[in-house]
Amino acid sequence: MDQQKDARPVQRRARGLQRIASILNAAEIVFAKMGYDEATTNHIAAQAGISPGSLYQFFSNKEEIAQALVARYTEELQQIYGSIFSREAASRSFSLWLDQAIDALIAFHLAHPGFYILLTIPDPSMSLASLTQALPKDMQANFERGFQVRAPDLPVAQRLLCATMSVQLFKAALPLILEAEEADRKTLVHELKTVLQRYLEPLLG
Repeated sequence: MDQQKDARPVQRRARGLQRIASILNAAEIVFAKMGYDEATTNHIAAQAGISPGSLYQFFSNKEEIAQALVARYTEELQQIYGSIFSREAASRSFSLWLDQAIDALIAFHLAHPGFYILLTIPDPSMSLASLTQALPKDMQANFERGFQVRAPDLPVAQRLLCATMSVQLFKAALPLILEAEEADRKTLVHELKTVLQRYLEPLLG
């Protein structure tokens, strides 16, 4: 009997975490379809298959949901950066290293269409902006660290410049890639890789 009582809080926490994950998954779909400004908590609750009251047990408003979603994206991106910019990855040929890095980042964006929506909100609140504005800076910092692992003898100023240019090239191409049909998307990704390879290989190869 005592063991059953001890298990109940754990089960409740597990159910709560599952419900939160379900709400965040629904929010991602709604934001991708409607945009952040047009989306409401009612839309998100309907997508999650729950009542608005159930949603409010976990989140007070849409902004809190967006903040939790950004936190989840950030955690997943850190895992991706840790993989594509690891010492093991840096030991691969330059073309393979670059291919795998770009493919992983593009795959993340395609799997999470809500990410780009949140990243490009025209006029976010101060608290949400503090999270979304940190994401490009975090990307820049991870590119810098990855380039240092790949080319430890590259001067710091050159490494910072390369990371800045690479991030900006990626960000410029990203909307085109995300909006394109699959066949065109493959072509655009190939072109992005070609540009980055010609720019970076003499320095990092």
